[in-house]
Amino acid sequence: MLRKLWQEWLRISKHIGSFNARALITLIYFTLLALFGLPARFFSDPLDMKKRPGQSAWLPRATRDLDIDSAKRQG
Repeated sequence: MLRKLWQEWLRISKHIGSFNARALITLIYFTLLALFGLPARFFSDPLDMKKRPGQSAWLPRATRDLDIDSAKRQG
């Protein structure tokens, strides 16, 4: 009788442990994601789209060589 009870407890505890592991890993993942993602979202501008007060939306562009040889090398 105790052997059956022990086997049943092992089966149940395996399910509980599996659930706890998934819950803990999920919690850690979203915590780390928030710790790195939120500052990156609020403090970076990789596409340079934020409005700058007092500046134009136009971006400065450097001109390249405007001679005929560079035009022929374009392909």
